[in-house]
Amino acid sequence: MSSGRTSRAASWPCTGRWRSGSAMTFVLDAYAARSCPLKTVNSFTPHLVTPSLERPDPPFFRDSAAIEAAVFGALLAGPGRIEDLRPLRHAPRASAEQACLAALASGADVVIGGLLPLDEENHRTGRPSLLVRSPEGGYHPVHVKFHRVLESASPDAPPLLVSRLDAPASVVGLPGRRFRWGTRLNAALQVAHYWRLLEATGYAAQEPWAGLVGVDQLNLDPEARPAKVEQVITWLDLSEEVVAPNPRTLERPGDADPLSTLARYDAEHRYRIELAEAALASAGQDTLLTPIMSSECRGCVWQEHCQAQLDADDLSLRITKTPLDVHEVRTLRHLGISTVAELARADLDELLAAYLPRASHRIGGEQRLRRAHRRAQLMHSGVELERQTQGPLDLPRHDLEIDVDIETSADDRVYLWGFWVDDPARGEPYGRQFAAFTDLDDAAEADLAARALGWLQQVVAGRDAAVYHYSDYEVIRLHKLAPRLGAVGGWAQEWASDHFVDLFGVVRENFFGANGLGLKVVTAAVTGFAWRDEDPGGLNSQTWFADAVGDPDEGVRERARGRVLEYNEDDVRATWHLRRWLRDQG
Repeated sequence: MSSGRTSRAASWPCTGRWRSGSAMTFVLDAYAARSCPLKTVNSFTPHLVTPSLERPDPPFFRDSAAIEAAVFGALLAGPGRIEDLRPLRHAPRASAEQACLAALASGADVVIGGLLPLDEENHRTGRPSLLVRSPEGGYHPVHVKFHRVLESASPDAPPLLVSRLDAPASVVGLPGRRFRWGTRLNAALQVAHYWRLLEATGYAAQEPWAGLVGVDQLNLDPEARPAKVEQVITWLDLSEEVVAPNPRTLERPGDADPLSTLARYDAEHRYRIELAEAALASAGQDTLLTPIMSSECRGCVWQEHCQAQLDADDLSLRITKTPLDVHEVRTLRHLGISTVAELARADLDELLAAYLPRASHRIGGEQRLRRAHRRAQLMHSGVELERQTQGPLDLPRHDLEIDVDIETSADDRVYLWGFWVDDPARGEPYGRQFAAFTDLDDAAEADLAARALGWLQQVVAGRDAAVYHYSDYEVIRLHKLAPRLGAVGGWAQEWASDHFVDLFGVVRENFFGANGLGLKVVTAAVTGFAWRDEDPGGLNSQTWFADAVGDPDEGVRERARGRVLEYNEDDVRATWHLRRWLRDQG
């Protein structure tokens, strides 16, 4: 959500304000109601300048333009009259609004990229991806998202209502799928905003339905040969009561009846209006909300501004593994507990009695607070890893020990197999890597895996050997690839079942971590081993791989390849160090 500190006559912002007569008028975009309320407060606080900090998109957003192009291309290839207003994205607002209204008035079957007129009375602005005409007249908003929006459902559940992109007004039922209400509520709130904005134009359909296009690929005709998978429009009934109220508004949120998506949106939008009005009136002197750090902060330009307002020991800052959610932190603050030190010293039984009724919005709330309390006690005592068992760990030695770690691209291809070989017969441990810095298809990915596993088969032949990894990811990928690898794939599956050892399982059964049990956290805490990269991480490595493959500068490509290879080698060296430490325990 942008701050919108430009005038209305300028290139319009997603969220903006201007003076109309003696009153200050403002509008909010479709992200306001679904986003952290502090974004609204900060955006409308006088004299507070929006940081110019640029944050990289997560890897799955890298092809957003291509995803939209594919969706719009499928629509344009279908029948019906389609008005494509994307060329007007940078036109003066009045011209873009008039073109959208003209397209709706003309009865176009689909309007792509139409800018809906401002709803100044209700403080709304927005541009849905699509406006789809209902057979009964009027329009439904549809928005394209760059993530999955569906999940599996029981075959007995009501069928999901979807449309093909080349026939958006023809709705069919699809059994075995449902919308991800638990994790994609924000997307539903976003299209609810567009529905309300569309209503203000007088062109909304009779029934409040809205659509979402995710990256999910579905087969709508199981009998067809060959099978065809495609993106679809998922239709949501915005009046259906399937959404939980915001726990912020309730004393006992677990007892509340569900709301419709529109009712939840209306409440959230109204709250942002109140915050915007209060911020504009405050002249920046009042603290309207105290920040609570959450996963949303990682992509927000206001992160540093908000973080600076918190105690360094704040719960939402310190507890980052299985963190308490925003309402859980808010509830603890209401009970006088804001920091790790305060939670560590609290009488947990007394705290739970007051806490649980107020935080009943989540299943397992007691266990979540108990775990957070334990983490707080460890952090307050300066302990990173706590042993939960006694005696030596079950981790037999072998004559040949190999550590393995794989790297995958943003499109889920294994492009790197890394090994660290500890063979006393060869002297010092050494690394071996099999990499393909290119865009992989099925055949290339399988060829790389066959070379890596073929090498492993030769190295371990006739030896007392074991291969170590951290979590079951490597084994899962091996089993997924093995059927395409011929004889070496069959060997790898069978051999792995007896000779692959998951060190994460050993750690999880015997230790509790103040900051979780991730490889980097645990290894750094107990062995002192440090990754050479200043910002190591699996998601980061996907970005490095993309640079190694696609950057036009050869120097950038070469540095990115080196960065990926070093990171992968450090991962396998880390498990080698961790295994040695584990064997010294007890």
